[in-house]
Amino acid sequence: MVFDKTKPGNDMLLINFPAACRANWLAIEAGTEASLLIKNAKCAADMDLADTKLHQIETAGKVSGKAITELADTPSAAGVLPAANTKNQLAADSLDSTPQYLDLLINTDMFEISVTDFLELKDGGVESEKLESGSASPGNNKGYGTNSAGTKGFHDVVDLVTAQALTGVKTITLQLESRTSDPDSPGAFRIWGRSNV
Repeated sequence: MVFDKTKPGNDMLLINFPAACRANWLAIEAGTEASLLIKNAKCAADMDLADTKLHQIETAGKVSGKAITELADTPSAAGVLPAANTKNQLAADSLDSTPQYLDLLINTDMFEISVTDFLELKDGGVESEKLESGSASPGNNKGYGTNSAGTKGFHDVVDLVTAQALTGVKTITLQLESRTSDPDSPGAFRIWGRSNV
């Protein structure tokens, strides 16, 4: 049936009124007339549509992520976001046994996320080769720090007595000398050293 708002007409014969009126009622019931459908312009500005008038939206693509707000109020019953939606993020749940990584922010050579969601130093600590300009085997008598040029790395350790780099084993010669000014005084000896390097 097609809705015709001109019927029944003001001058229509009474005998024709029932059929014209019934035709429009059937058209209204069919819900196919575009001019009769509810559109935004026909909704009151202060209309408060109750939740009970809405069905749960389950169709994909019907709700955009832009419409989601107040995530802090997400109930626990909502569950955990799928791993596919949290790629490159920390685990969203303490029960997640396969936490993801913030790959772009964490140096995964030095840090790791434990199965209990803790950020930890990898391998139980920082290893020497992981230091800047570091080495797993820097050699004998090496200390990590900066040299006179401020370059970080392993450099020769300096003997504070001789101001020489400790590149090998050093020996010190000790000699006892009598203190002649007071030979009878207890402890009348002095010790002095001489390096043989």
